[in-house]
Amino acid sequence: MRLFLINLARDRDRLAAADRQLTRLGLSYERAEAIDGRALPPAALRRAVSRWRWWCANGRPVMPGEVGCALSHQALYRRMLAEGWRAICVVEDDVLLAPDFPAALRRVEAWLDPTQPQVVLFSNHTSAPPLPPGIHPAREDMYAECYALTAPAAAALLRANAPLATPCDHWGRWVRAGLIHLYHAAPATASQDTTSFPTHMPESASINYHALSPLGKLSFKCQRLIGWPIDLLISGRLRALLRRR
Repeated sequence: MRLFLINLARDRDRLAAADRQLTRLGLSYERAEAIDGRALPPAALRRAVSRWRWWCANGRPVMPGEVGCALSHQALYRRMLAEGWRAICVVEDDVLLAPDFPAALRRVEAWLDPTQPQVVLFSNHTSAPPLPPGIHPAREDMYAECYALTAPAAAALLRANAPLATPCDHWGRWVRAGLIHLYHAAPATASQDTTSFPTHMPESASINYHALSPLGKLSFKCQRLIGWPIDLLISGRLRALLRRR
């Protein structure tokens, strides 16, 4: 399975840190040029994002870093489909890899069914108790610092999120919509290095719900009462929920 490292051209320190880890683990990789959302012209940003759907789905404005991140991952998905790869592993350049990551990667590669829309996360950011060793179905998670996916999953994610309606790592959204099958590879062998590198989305601190004023929290809740049903309707998930009843 081919391994791709997403990296902005200016982030040489991140590239060097990731390269040291992957080289030490004996893994070959191809660097994938990341897209800088802050450098996109206004017209390109308008084409890339459905701001109305984003507001409905997320309850806040879009951050340029989210756009660049999502477009970087989607560029790999498109290349994957164009070149006929059955599955790939995607790694972001602020990842921390455990010594047993190569073994986990081999297990996942052997386990994947290239006919199914599967996404396997090598990290686990949920609050669930630790999982026993293996590959386990998942319903929720966020972050995309290290994962594997099949071609059907790549195609489904492109159909569902172009133009962008939500960040690329809101995996639970795509699970609930029935578009992908999500899994955790346990034990987790990847995590995000939040201490060595600054975030590419400094605006995230100002939109954190817990950091909002009481009035800000009330405004957000009111917005969700309006936006959430609209998002469900637009995405087709409302019809799916009604059919289940």
